[in-house]
Amino acid sequence: FAPPRSPPRLSEASSEVLASQYVKIRDSVRARCAQAGGDTAQVVPITVRQLEALVRLSESLAKMRLSATVAAEDVAEALRLFKVSTMAASETDATNGQDLLQQSAAGPDRDAYARCESFLRSRLPPGSACNKPRLLEEAVGAGMNANIVARVVRAFCQRGEFVEKNSGRVLKRIK
Repeated sequence: FAPPRSPPRLSEASSEVLASQYVKIRDSVRARCAQAGGDTAQVVPITVRQLEALVRLSESLAKMRLSATVAAEDVAEALRLFKVSTMAASETDATNGQDLLQQSAAGPDRDAYARCESFLRSRLPPGSACNKPRLLEEAVGAGMNANIVARVVRAFCQRGEFVEKNSGRVLKRIK
């Protein structure tokens, strides 16, 4: 049990790292949008609210170490978590919900992804559930690549179209 004490505070160096990374992330997303031909005025990659969340997360990481100040490694870990979660979701949204693997796939693979998505959507209507191994078996039996089927199922789960239940043995279509 840790005794109650005042929350950790950002050191000058940690706050500078956080501020510079905040600006860097905003600039990189704005540049990526400009390259894609989007309207850079409409882009809000990281808001002040998210910056405040990064500060709180950094403070929480320092608190777990029972430290009075937030170290650079706390800020680095908070930024890593942000990039893995929020920025990955942002990149998926920027591609209109397409999985990044599908977006970068070459012609024949792109067709395979589209066929697989179509098969899964027709096989599993909204609101229904199915045994996942059986569904994968049916897709492979219909001539689809097992790896592509698994990637598409994972993408559907990330997008919130499917939900895995019973330790991943059952797929339920939400949307």
